[in-house]
Amino acid sequence: MTLNFMRKGLQLGFLTFLVTLGFVFLDTDRGHAVEIDRIYGQNRYETSIHISQKGWPDGAETVIFAVGNNFPDALAGVPLAHKLNAPMLLTDKNYLPVSVKKEIGRLNAKKAILLGGSQVISSKVETELDALGLSVIRYAGKNRFETAAQIAKEVGNGKAVIANGYSFPDSLAIASYAANNQIPILLTNKDNLPQETKEVIGNFKDTLVIGGSAVVNDNVLGDLPNPERISGSDRYDTAAKIVESLFEPTLEKSFMATGESFADALTGSVLAAKYNRPMILTRSSNLSSSAYDLIQKKNVERLTVIGGAGVVSDAALSKLNLNVDKIIETAKSLQGTKYVWGGTTTQGFDCSGYLNYVYDAHGINLPRTTADIWNSGIKVDKPQVGDIVFFETYQPGPSHAGIYIGNNSFIHASSSYGVTITSMDNVYFKPRYLGAKRVF
Repeated sequence: MTLNFMRKGLQLGFLTFLVTLGFVFLDTDRGHAVEIDRIYGQNRYETSIHISQKGWPDGAETVIFAVGNNFPDALAGVPLAHKLNAPMLLTDKNYLPVSVKKEIGRLNAKKAILLGGSQVISSKVETELDALGLSVIRYAGKNRFETAAQIAKEVGNGKAVIANGYSFPDSLAIASYAANNQIPILLTNKDNLPQETKEVIGNFKDTLVIGGSAVVNDNVLGDLPNPERISGSDRYDTAAKIVESLFEPTLEKSFMATGESFADALTGSVLAAKYNRPMILTRSSNLSSSAYDLIQKKNVERLTVIGGAGVVSDAALSKLNLNVDKIIETAKSLQGTKYVWGGTTTQGFDCSGYLNYVYDAHGINLPRTTADIWNSGIKVDKPQVGDIVFFETYQPGPSHAGIYIGNNSFIHASSSYGVTITSMDNVYFKPRYLGAKRVF
């Protein structure tokens, strides 16, 4: 199926935005459609406005403001926003964008909460809000840790989230869950718990630590009440582990944002919490394997992407539509084609030439050599149908590869038999197996 992604949205008042694309991506492994829609504007400020319009169509008494180019003071704000049923809008440090002012008017807001001190959001913004008739409150400590601690006192719960205060992905991956369950987010250094966090951590009976020891060292856990850690191999896998551990087994709907910048995931998490949905993180240009696997495992039927194609590319989303059965059908149709060193056509293939031919037929561009395919692919612990399996044969390192087709078998261009199907337990290949990589 060929998808024609919209590049421009519908006109809505003074802004251009797209709420529903209505695209359907067929996940052949699960046999059901994944419907994709986007919420986005021309920049992160306008995206926050469209999120506000989507989640609060009838207005809101309170609006929370975070600076649009710096994340630390905003990390703990999502649970507070959810508690107050308030959208989160982004602002420049020194002024309110005109479009944000118009959204404040549409919301008919009466109160404004600023996250961070005047060095983060200047007093000029506070003056503008006052001129619009809003009463203004600041949550501002002398640093990011104290700001988070102040917010935690307002949210309150028997449990607190602990995340690294110098990195945004883990805080934002847990934000919608924390918000929906009114669990405050406290921040820490990698190697030690800051004094500002220590002063409030005694108010909690349990802590949920997000991220591995590379972001929150095991030494920190000794200062925490009943710590439980959720972590993955990277930010995307950690986000997936959060969804696997804390959300229901089947998710009809979910949200997605890039894990490479904070703004869309931050404001989008407030909306995700409103609907009690998680925020899945992905790479901007390539759907992370953790996100792909999670969407399959959780049986997600509808995915709302926060941000335009510039932050989560159309190509990344199109990976959800790959028909793996068709890839395998193409691969098997070439059985019997002879082996030719350096061959890339149906007149003869070498192993990487065969892979290039098969995947290229389905819009997936691979590097030319087996070693480069290995280096560019995403490592998976256990191959699934359509993954590439690698072997060390005539030279050290990955020197031969084929396509995993299920039933513990792979199809490849063999130097002895041409394109053929072989068992992973083959006496020659089994001891030479290096691992599997995902290329879509």
